[in-house]
Amino acid sequence: MNATLIQQPALRLITARSKQFPEGNREAFTSIESHLKTLKGRRFYGLVYEKDGALDYHAGLLPDSEIEERRFAALGFTITEIAAGPCARLKMLDWTSKTDQIGPSFGAMIRQYGIDPSRPQMEYYRSLTELHLLLPVPASSETKPC
Repeated sequence: MNATLIQQPALRLITARSKQFPEGNREAFTSIESHLKTLKGRRFYGLVYEKDGALDYHAGLLPDSEIEERRFAALGFTITEIAAGPCARLKMLDWTSKTDQIGPSFGAMIRQYGIDPSRPQMEYYRSLTELHLLLPVPASSETKPC
């Protein structure tokens, strides 16, 4: 595993909760995407919260403006704020053929770096071929700016 430690900036995302993990994840993303003119250049995230031994997944979009954020909020979407902090980052290339490796990769990072349970585990969809797994780690970890 070739993870690096970074300082993840705070995020404010438009989010939609998956009705069931992982089967409902695509539907959560589609509910956001259907309100966009284009997906090109947009920053999408997957947020994973561990709750009572189960995983709670939310699709997320970084809004391109306050106007867009307000428009989505008016449509009933939740605005989720994620605090800045250190993260272990693992880049996955050709990720669509490796979705079965996402969970085990997070598990390996947790064993190596620990986890800060106050922030969600995140998937940053950098492109159709590149996915960044972002694990929030305790503040004692040394990081470099993102």
